[in-house]
Amino acid sequence: MATGGSYLYSVQVKFISNIQEKELYSTNFSEWGDYETAAKEEETVVKWNTKYSHEEISFSIFNTQIGASNFNVGKFPDWTGGMLMAAKSDNPYIITSKLASVTKVHFIHGATGGNRGWKLWAKGDGDADWVILSESVANPAAGCEVTCDVNRTNCQLKFTNITTNQNAYLLQLDIYGNVDMSLTPSLGTFSYNNETYHAADIFEETSAGVLTTTIEVPNATPLPSLENPVTDITCDNGEVDGDVTYETVGETSVVTIKVKANEDVMTYKITFVHKPYFTLTYYNIDGSVLENSQKVEKDASIATLRDDEGVTVAEGKKFRGWFAEADGGRKFTIDDVVTSDLNLYAGVTEIETESTSARYTFNLTDEYFYDEDHEAFNAEKAQFHDTAHGWTLESNGKIDLLVGGHAYIIATLCRYSKQDATLTLYDAEGNEVATAPGYDSTDGKSVMLEYKGQAGTVTLKSSNEIYLHKLVIANVEDSPIEMNEQGYYVVKPNDGGNFLTTLEIANAASSSDKRTYVFVPDGTYDLGNAVLTPISGNNISVIGQSMDNTIIVNEAEQEGIGVSATFLITGENTYLQDLTLKNAYDYYKPGFAGRAVVIQDKGKHTVCKNVRMLSYQDTYYSNSNSNFYFENSDIHGTVDFICGEGDVFFNNCTLTVEPRNADGSGECTLTAPSTNSSEGNKFGYVFSGCTIDSKAEKFNYGRAWNNTPRCAYINTTLLQPERLNENRWTLGGMNVPADKFVEYNTMDQSGKVISPASLVCTFTKDSKSNTYETILTAEQAEEYSLETISKSWNWYPATYTAQKSMDVLKADGNKLTWNAVDGALAYAVFRNGEFVGMTTSASYDITEGNASEYSVRAANECGGFGPGSTTTTGISDSVVAGGDVVRTSYYNVQGARVGSSYKGIVIKVETLKDGKQIATKIIR
Repeated sequence: MATGGSYLYSVQVKFISNIQEKELYSTNFSEWGDYETAAKEEETVVKWNTKYSHEEISFSIFNTQIGASNFNVGKFPDWTGGMLMAAKSDNPYIITSKLASVTKVHFIHGATGGNRGWKLWAKGDGDADWVILSESVANPAAGCEVTCDVNRTNCQLKFTNITTNQNAYLLQLDIYGNVDMSLTPSLGTFSYNNETYHAADIFEETSAGVLTTTIEVPNATPLPSLENPVTDITCDNGEVDGDVTYETVGETSVVTIKVKANEDVMTYKITFVHKPYFTLTYYNIDGSVLENSQKVEKDASIATLRDDEGVTVAEGKKFRGWFAEADGGRKFTIDDVVTSDLNLYAGVTEIETESTSARYTFNLTDEYFYDEDHEAFNAEKAQFHDTAHGWTLESNGKIDLLVGGHAYIIATLCRYSKQDATLTLYDAEGNEVATAPGYDSTDGKSVMLEYKGQAGTVTLKSSNEIYLHKLVIANVEDSPIEMNEQGYYVVKPNDGGNFLTTLEIANAASSSDKRTYVFVPDGTYDLGNAVLTPISGNNISVIGQSMDNTIIVNEAEQEGIGVSATFLITGENTYLQDLTLKNAYDYYKPGFAGRAVVIQDKGKHTVCKNVRMLSYQDTYYSNSNSNFYFENSDIHGTVDFICGEGDVFFNNCTLTVEPRNADGSGECTLTAPSTNSSEGNKFGYVFSGCTIDSKAEKFNYGRAWNNTPRCAYINTTLLQPERLNENRWTLGGMNVPADKFVEYNTMDQSGKVISPASLVCTFTKDSKSNTYETILTAEQAEEYSLETISKSWNWYPATYTAQKSMDVLKADGNKLTWNAVDGALAYAVFRNGEFVGMTTSASYDITEGNASEYSVRAANECGGFGPGSTTTTGISDSVVAGGDVVRTSYYNVQGARVGSSYKGIVIKVETLKDGKQIATKIIR
């Protein structure tokens, strides 16, 4: 009712029910010291009392270690509580007694690897059996929070192990339920300093049955006392019992209010304190402290930020502000509210210019990308949308970009853009330069627009709404990236940015009817923190100079099978040769153990020859139901380092097993196939004539992941056979039992057969099991030959990897000549091991040095260069010092490993100390 004119901005009705959700029980297990025990196959019962409902709650715990402190600091370095750890079994459980009401459960679980954790079940009134509430794995593994609605009466909770052959860690447990607060004396509201407090919102019950809370007030406000009391006290049930008391304890004021109802008395204690002052510490770019004298009261805004005095700003760089992390992240403003001590890091970055060589990358899915910090990026009618879509460029939106003459503008598209959208590039005079689609059905597809003209500002405009994941300006005026006469894009040595730009150009230039070639000379190509670098075009060849010395490396900042890969292949018929690919994620750093992929392959018919992949977990991820081929390659890892779908043939490869833990302890699992037979994949992973070199304490061949997992080891050499698990495989599957895990003719380093004559294994997952013979007969092993599998695929990958050999070079003055090689795509010329040029003719003019310093290699149809030839040595004349040979293997013409006494045509492969291999044909 109004007695006169008035304006109402809002009307709020708040109903406080007597039935309230309360936290009944909360633990990080640090108080469970009396119940500590190792995991054992007998039940341990732990008993406590709930708050508010005052019920006894018991926990029945089976085959689970109970610790009141962190007993795995290496994997959980930041955890300060206790933990419950499930044994590596399918029978660990934690079951509670019935509680009158459970509304929700919050818990934190962790793991020491992927696809692990605790599964939560509930059973209450109306449930015929246990109901699964959560079966999500712990990701991040160092501590994953889960909150589940339960909403059951007379309810029990149960936790079980998600992955039955791995540990799971429970770190925190909070159980909530509805409690009828009308049954007990209940304080309603009270006021102080012109603020009203609702008791139901702020008090927590202690184990002693006292309701307590702490209220912080500004330092300018005096603490409550008899002379300055709390006011307007109301009760929801009962009345205030006696006087409200005030007690000064140190720098606090404790106010005690007692409420009486039905002859029961409930005590409420309110501790009033002044808000603390927090310190703002400013750091220079080298980590040194510039200032730590600024104090701000809790819940106040920063108000004043330090200027850049004292900040190290090198020539060509600029101070951008104060950031929450040393490497950037969120930028502080004067309006930020302070709730704790703050570290503020000086942000200093390069001043973007009309550079003729710089590469500028703008990650538009980063919520902390600040366009005001970029001279080369100025947006209008464009803004950040979210981390999935990136920035929205509205219809007729534009981005002004600063270029240094010849430049490529590469835009990474989102599949949720308008399908009819286009991107158009204009020069400084408004002339149209290039156009590209603004939409692609493949999320993350890149398009490229080329600019050739004066240095200055160009403008990218959208015809309709477009989401952009990323935008790159690649200035190439100083180092033009152009296809040479022999059909190759040649990367600038040791230049990771040039490599990225070249690959993007190759992606854009690729087609379905011809091959695009990229040559990478020896050197290290550091991609920084770039992940998922795409090879999206069809028929792209990335050819290195040598597997040992052409190194492409990234360092993923975040672990994860779908977010960390050095390369993401989505194109068809990708060909990689003579490369080392490395993901430098710090696997052994405490708390960092996780997945860091080198190749995530969503493509089709990828071929890798002489490719070394360096990582630890999930190194190679075949993420497509297609066919793939590896030859003479070396894959390193610890856990599931060859994983995924598809049929993959590994021919004469090395599997290098790295230590599971930094101290060398632990067992490693080589593979985790997820073969999908319903999609036509028949073989899964096939290792033919491969070598396993284990630096780990123990290893096994693999474990089942999903679908119908299949894996075969044919003619395998184990350099450390004593380290192979006695079961040879992990018998428990992650989600399904193994469908077909087999081996044949496994040998030690001397060629002695060490695989058993028979080994029947039972592979399980929960109630499902598969029992079969894992040792193949010779006849069965023939089904896994490359010839048989290639025929089944109707794709013959070994024809693409065949190398072109050359005869001895001839020197005629300043000209090198040689016999033309039939079918050679081109010839690469090297001087003292350094790349100097290419030619398609059978000659090369020497401009420096003498002929003896030169070698020439011929390219096969996929662009890979074969063995080098010199004026003194052709491939057939290679001589190896006996002391340099560390391993000798023999193969028949079908590619199967054979003993040293085998009669007929034999390929002798000598592995040298430096990792190189020399092949010689022998007839016995």
